[in-house]
Amino acid sequence: MLFHLPFLSKECSASCAGTSAGLGAHLLWGVAVLFWPLFIGMNPVSIMAHRMLWTVVFLAGVLAFTGQLSHVKDAFKEKKLFLALATAALLLAGNWTLYIWGVTSGRVVESTLGYFITPLLNVLMGRLFLGEKLSRAQAVAIGLAFFAVSASIIAFGHLPWLGLVLATSFAFYGYVQKTLRMPAAASLFIQSLLLMPVALLWLLFMEEGMGMTGHGPLHPFLLVSTVFFTGLPLMMFGYAARHVTLATIGILQYVSPSIAFVLAITVLGESIKPADMISFPIIWVALAIYTWDAIHHLHKLKEKP
Repeated sequence: MLFHLPFLSKECSASCAGTSAGLGAHLLWGVAVLFWPLFIGMNPVSIMAHRMLWTVVFLAGVLAFTGQLSHVKDAFKEKKLFLALATAALLLAGNWTLYIWGVTSGRVVESTLGYFITPLLNVLMGRLFLGEKLSRAQAVAIGLAFFAVSASIIAFGHLPWLGLVLATSFAFYGYVQKTLRMPAAASLFIQSLLLMPVALLWLLFMEEGMGMTGHGPLHPFLLVSTVFFTGLPLMMFGYAARHVTLATIGILQYVSPSIAFVLAITVLGESIKPADMISFPIIWVALAIYTWDAIHHLHKLKEKP
């Protein structure tokens, strides 16, 4: 078992523990919108570089402890797998950097729009690239999502490009991850490891003291703490993905952007643009249809003998 919850294992079933782990991961990702602004004044690329470095350190310890280092060795022997991991690494780095920039520049609301759209894009990509069939409800949900973005552009001339790029990059990242057939921790470790040389060079040449100094006494601690919003929640999510249903995973995906959206308005003081008043309600209706369809499909599977 890659991720273990000792305080739940005796009291809950694997499904209960998996749901708790998945919820914990999305809670961390949701409240992270309050964490990243603490790095105000620091280049988002530098924050991403440290995020990668500390993820490598964290996951190296996890892989050594769980005896999964052999997966890392195997990946460097297969050219096709290595190229897929490198592609995933670039998508992840771009997504993380853009998200941090969005949060630290006061664009949390638009960023959350992207992560609300992501589950619907995942369904669409499954149809386009994996030949998966779309249910009628899924087609309606995807159509509503595109209508929401189009209506926003037509009515107010506002293209939510940040949310769209975040959604597209993370959806493609999920697609590549799905085709890897590799444990999540080992996969993320290699992706971070591939980016580590670039991250080190950036910090050496672009940041004084590799970005560890000049931003206050707590700054080094904050940089190390990025692992709590990177490696740790990804580990928890990986555990959840193996122990709960796809319907549950789909519903949990709405937790983090919902938390971020509320915090952006109530704590960070962001305002909702007129265009958002059109796009967000339609997106939420689309997600409600998607969730209902996922649960309905699950119930049908359980009823089969």
